[in-house]
Amino acid sequence: MNGNNTIKFKELKSLFYPENIAFIGASETSAFGAMLYLPDFKDSKWANNFYPINPNHNEILGWKCYPSVLDVPFPIDNAYISLKTNIIPKVLQECVEKEIKWVIIFASGFSETRSNRGRELEEELLQIIKGSQTRIIGPNCLGPYNGTTGMAFSFASSPKSGEISFMSQSGGHLSRLLDIGVKRDLRFRYGISFGNQIDVNCVDFLRFFRKDPETKLIAAYLESFGSSKGYKFFEELKKTAGLKPVIIWKGGHTKIGAHAAFSHTGALASDFRMWKAMAKQTGAILVHGNEEFWNVIKTFELVQQENLPKGRNISIITPGGGSSVNMTDLFSTHNLNVPVLSEKTQMKLTKILPKENVIIHNPIDLGAAGFIIDVYIKSIEAVMKDPLIDIIILPLWPNHIFRYVFKRMVNLQKTTSKLFVYCLPSLADSAKLVNKFEKAKKVLHKDRCLYFFSLREAANSLNLLCKYQEYLKSRGYL
Repeated sequence: MNGNNTIKFKELKSLFYPENIAFIGASETSAFGAMLYLPDFKDSKWANNFYPINPNHNEILGWKCYPSVLDVPFPIDNAYISLKTNIIPKVLQECVEKEIKWVIIFASGFSETRSNRGRELEEELLQIIKGSQTRIIGPNCLGPYNGTTGMAFSFASSPKSGEISFMSQSGGHLSRLLDIGVKRDLRFRYGISFGNQIDVNCVDFLRFFRKDPETKLIAAYLESFGSSKGYKFFEELKKTAGLKPVIIWKGGHTKIGAHAAFSHTGALASDFRMWKAMAKQTGAILVHGNEEFWNVIKTFELVQQENLPKGRNISIITPGGGSSVNMTDLFSTHNLNVPVLSEKTQMKLTKILPKENVIIHNPIDLGAAGFIIDVYIKSIEAVMKDPLIDIIILPLWPNHIFRYVFKRMVNLQKTTSKLFVYCLPSLADSAKLVNKFEKAKKVLHKDRCLYFFSLREAANSLNLLCKYQEYLKSRGYL
């Protein structure tokens, strides 16, 4: 470390709001890596405050190109380095001399190579910044993302800005998450790809996101603690997870995965049992893969603390007896209860549904009548008023995938505090159904409704949501 063990909130915030940006190693002739991002700055708010650095060029993409950061006649806030590793120490020394606060090192070729030279290079970089005001993000990373300003080095298109803040040791996961954000309507405030995190690390960003009043949900892809220690992360997690949900995807939780993580970011292996114990004690939510990560983030984004379900009692409403039985098994194995509805609710359903080929006690099999939209909506309304039920599960069929159907369900949902969960039919084998849903999902996004492409993902996400509610209640947060 460079001696600044704790970064102040205001200092770290400046990383996401630079005024002047330098790009060291810029070149029009390279079509790889960081160079793919250069044209994006032409259309950004930094178009007139962007300074390519390369002693072999006078101009790049219409920008004046400087031989060194020391030749730029303006103060620089963020400097990105995309160079061969052997040149980086000299360039970093110039950044320190220029008093550049943040240096983001794209380049790989450090400790993740398992070589002594890679580790020595990291130590050399830390020695260069020691005692200075310069801090390193990376190496082997993409750097900061700001959903409110469009600040990003990412191939992904930017989703709407929101209240999720995200940290990742993987630049690819950051880019993928932003891409999923556009498709699934995840809304981000800040993001950071910090690779090997040899200087500024996950504890710094966890603290920053906790203190940021506009961040309501924290997500993290981590392979290690980087330059911090496990106990420091644990202490910060204890302060954070009761105030804001913290969702952690631990990369390398198997022996083979840990080996891959070391080759990816130089992450040292840590016992996954420690991570599980840490999550249990702090209330953090631990997930194991990308689909689970996206779905759990979406769930916690839309269901914030004040709207958490009161319990684990669900009602499943669908046309189909056999499928409703299978769904009951699935949700039950994820610790969700499917209680018998009250007699009052069952009486209401008998007046709505035909007498044959239906089940009214829970799960509710609407039979063929469930494809009559008026019947379907009235049945949902009856069930949602049952005091025994906390969550309404709506497994949909292709017959339901229309904008007007979603509009009616969403309008009904607005009249209750109970959680509605829409589970979609498989879209994989039907291009026609995909096109229908593309139109219909605009309603769900507009009104910020929770939906899943898989019943299993729905069951898993709801289980974790209820587990978080139980943790908060047990610790007096609710």
